[in-house]
Amino acid sequence: MVFRLAFILLSVLVFCSSLQAAEMKKVVFIRYRIAPTYFATVIKGVKERMLKRGYVEGENITYVDVLTSTADRSSVPEVLAAVAEHKDSADMFITCGWVSMYAREKLKESATPQLFVPVLRSVALKMLPSVTEAPKTNLSGIYLMYPPEKILRLARLLLPEMNHYAYVFDSRIPADIIFKAAYEGLALADRHGVDILYIDLAQGLDTVLQELKNKHVEAYGGIVGVFKQREGLAVSGLPVITSLALDIGREEIGDYVRTSNVVAGLFNSFGYCGRQAAEMTADIFDGKQTIEETIPHPSRQTAFVNLAAAGRLQLSVPFAALEAVDIVVR
Repeated sequence: MVFRLAFILLSVLVFCSSLQAAEMKKVVFIRYRIAPTYFATVIKGVKERMLKRGYVEGENITYVDVLTSTADRSSVPEVLAAVAEHKDSADMFITCGWVSMYAREKLKESATPQLFVPVLRSVALKMLPSVTEAPKTNLSGIYLMYPPEKILRLARLLLPEMNHYAYVFDSRIPADIIFKAAYEGLALADRHGVDILYIDLAQGLDTVLQELKNKHVEAYGGIVGVFKQREGLAVSGLPVITSLALDIGREEIGDYVRTSNVVAGLFNSFGYCGRQAAEMTADIFDGKQTIEETIPHPSRQTAFVNLAAAGRLQLSVPFAALEAVDIVVR
């Protein structure tokens, strides 16, 4: 009788362990090294919101975090290796930034869901035909709103007499190249009378600084390359009107740009993207919708003007520019 009772208890324990293992979800993050925190706010946002949705790390969900060694294409083999290692065991891949495109090449052949969290809207449209309809495939996510038209509109408001704006990019960085295409595709009316010049950081910083001077550039902006070379480019003394693609909180914008040459720009919260991705993931795990039904979401866009930088650069900020933004940094 004792042996029979022990056998029953053992069977129950084995069954419960098997049930727990079967219910354990596995989420794999793949992110690259974009300063200042390498998409750490995305991961924090995902984990905090998943916890609120009932997914407790170590109990019914486990996370794998893959951080590449560089921010450029040399890390592509690491991305592909991570996908190969986990694609048959993961319940969800959350890929941050341009690495999403390379992960996609492998994951589109599988049934494993993938969320891009976040990518530029132009990058999302490289992977999906639309960001406003159900994807009907195992890919969805959160995209960033940095419309080049709005950046140029801000530039025109701040510098009414401006003629030359430079999109400064690094041809070795995929996100920079894709966003360059978005500028090149602007209709004439969306350029607001501004002549857009394209200057490649791959030429070397000294060459770029000389081009900014020789081509009579009055303001510039970019995405990743400009941020990486922000200190060297500041020597130009030119105002920066740009996309601020950083994983900082909305409340941190002022502290971050106050002492820089960034006079104005557009910002999207990466933490917000992480929280939205968690809602998508939890809905999929809970059976409320499939990845194929999950329509991509835009991030929350914030426009800002930095009066502190404008003052240092002796720029007079028109009231119309202040009316056009969400945050004024003093």
